[in-house]
Amino acid sequence: MIGKLARSSLVTIGVLGLRMLTQAATLVLITRLLGPSLYGDYMAAASLAVVAGLIPNLGSGYVLMARTAREGHSAVETWRYGWPLSISIGTFLCLGFPFLAQLLTRGTLSFGDLLLIGFAELLVTPITQLLGFVLQARDRVPQGQFLLWLPLCFRAIAAATCLILVEDGSVHLFVALQAAGATAGLATALIMTLRVIRLPWAPRRPTRQEWRSGAAYAAMHVVAANPSELDKMTSPLLLGDHAAGIYSASSRVMNAVVTPVLGILLASQPRLFRHGSAPTSDGQRLIRTLGYLAFAWGVISALGMAVIAPMLPFILGQAFSDTALTLPWIALAAPFVSLRMAAGTILVALGKPLQRLRFELTGIVVLGCLLTIGAHVLGLRGMALGLACSEACMATYGYLLVRAART
Repeated sequence: MIGKLARSSLVTIGVLGLRMLTQAATLVLITRLLGPSLYGDYMAAASLAVVAGLIPNLGSGYVLMARTAREGHSAVETWRYGWPLSISIGTFLCLGFPFLAQLLTRGTLSFGDLLLIGFAELLVTPITQLLGFVLQARDRVPQGQFLLWLPLCFRAIAAATCLILVEDGSVHLFVALQAAGATAGLATALIMTLRVIRLPWAPRRPTRQEWRSGAAYAAMHVVAANPSELDKMTSPLLLGDHAAGIYSASSRVMNAVVTPVLGILLASQPRLFRHGSAPTSDGQRLIRTLGYLAFAWGVISALGMAVIAPMLPFILGQAFSDTALTLPWIALAAPFVSLRMAAGTILVALGKPLQRLRFELTGIVVLGCLLTIGAHVLGLRGMALGLACSEACMATYGYLLVRAART
């Protein structure tokens, strides 16, 4: 089972490795472009947009995956309601996003900047994500992940362009180029998808069951993203601008390092959905294997981050010198982040999105409390410890639900 899983996951891990390198390059470029204070505020707005960006397609991608496991290729008909839903809900959220984001950034970013961030993450990216699900449902997981890498690549190019052309880093130019890059990524993704499959474009209304299933998946996905983004969204309010930039940069390093575990999870997702529809002993072994591999990668990631921490000031710039002391504490969360992601992926594939919603929603409440207490008592180190403790709670609760779902 392990050998078969490794072979089927290799290409996906390669694409996600490219994604990790791109995220790392983007982190270096943006931190040098904006500096700690402005970077913390930008990340607060961007994290809010990432979480809200999971709403527009209303879980239609997961509905497509689940239907494909039962009905085969005819399930692509889900696209007919997925794309108009993404555009209509995305437009509404895009217009309201700047008002909410200004509360987190306290006016540091202009209304126009926030509107462009909302356009990229709430209107353009959800459609790109839906196209990725279309390919993933056809067992083309690496190609689907490549589509999601494209906007990241264009964002890195935007940051590099600003860093080279603008002497005093301009967030305005960067945000504008980022929005243009997201649009270019969507156009490229559409062309690539149409070369593989003919998409049905006639709009239709979702059925009651599609509404119900999609809403459950969307709620689950939004809640699942919050543990990874809530700390960065609230860091300017809890720590202040400079310390928030230090924390957000360190946290982004941790998120990037644990990314490869997604390769195994995503490559396994079609088989997990099939196991959810028709349980087998192989599927049970796959679930156990995923848990072991996720935890092992998390431990390796934590050790690796502790080793590279002293090099961060040379990579990100001396303005981020405090990241050398902050990253080892944030690294403590890595094994539990990997386990949480594995538990969530398994529960969704088993047809238990509300179970995932339950353990991650509980974790968010714990996370919010521990982040606030930790920041008040120990500052940066306290927030990092609060993150690790809350992730441990979520991972434990999640795997208890996985065990219950298997029996």
